[in-house]
Amino acid sequence: MSDINFNQSAVDIQIEPLEKAAILLLSMGPDAAARVLKRLSRDEVQKLTTCMARLPGVSSPEAKWTLQQFFSQYRQQSGISGASRDYLERTLDLALGEKLSRSLLDSIYGDVMSQDLERLQWVPPEVLARFFRHEHPQMQAVLLAFLPPDTASAVLDVLPAEQHDELLLRVANLREVSELVLEELRGTLDRCLSYVAEQAGTRIDGVRQVADILNRYQGDRAQMLDLLRLHDKQMAVEIEKNMFDFDTLKRQSDETLQTLTQEIPGDLLAIALKGAEVSLRKAVLNAMPKRMAQALEAQIQSQGSVSVRKVADARNEIMQLVRELVEQGEIEYQLFEEPVLS
Repeated sequence: MSDINFNQSAVDIQIEPLEKAAILLLSMGPDAAARVLKRLSRDEVQKLTTCMARLPGVSSPEAKWTLQQFFSQYRQQSGISGASRDYLERTLDLALGEKLSRSLLDSIYGDVMSQDLERLQWVPPEVLARFFRHEHPQMQAVLLAFLPPDTASAVLDVLPAEQHDELLLRVANLREVSELVLEELRGTLDRCLSYVAEQAGTRIDGVRQVADILNRYQGDRAQMLDLLRLHDKQMAVEIEKNMFDFDTLKRQSDETLQTLTQEIPGDLLAIALKGAEVSLRKAVLNAMPKRMAQALEAQIQSQGSVSVRKVADARNEIMQLVRELVEQGEIEYQLFEEPVLS
């Protein structure tokens, strides 16, 4: 998607590249758009579909201009299109035989199995592990070998721990996989993908929804959380974490933020603010004395890259402190954005 470069030239219409791509896909219709989305990465699909869903009303001139820009560049760059893999595979099978043609085509197009497995980036690791739990360890090893490392690690975590060392040794010893094993692997993957498709529906973050409800609850929130703990202690903990989300800091009064910045260690706050929204960081810095704010901002910039887990841990630690101060009555804390009258 990043390879598409729309030329704006001197035209007055200004549309962001992502919005141009969204307009183009919406103009294609669902079938053609789906074929394009299949060729994008997971992150690109998420960004593009989010943009498509949130796209404001597009005027007729804007849509026409976007399509004109696309076809103009297409005409400049297109020539005789390359042969499809199917065409080359049929031709080379006749010329070289199936085994040699497959080897040659894999070197040109990349391993077919790896391309098939790209579809699994949408399947939760626990579902993959469930489908392969009863397969032969060698089949499990083949799956792990073809998956991206982060997905393979997540699947391995779900499989029985006592098998991990054996599976990793099998993966390390893999050199070549027979076509028969690959066909069996494809069959299991197809069943897995069919199951996921059947179960697919509108996703709801129930824990987050309950947290948002409780933040607006007019009754005794503490008592309600105690009742939830009796049913499911761990779920109640997750609900409370979502109630006191780190992003809620940006809607607090200067007085509350001043109290918090006095209580929170500077190095912990610097880590927690790494990668935070501009509005949140600005709210915290504006509540601090100018010299302290400058020192904190310099500390944020000087710490370089920080792991996502370390940032999440710092934010959780800060919000735990916030909960304690709220329970002790030390601060007034606004959990949700209340409507105001001007």
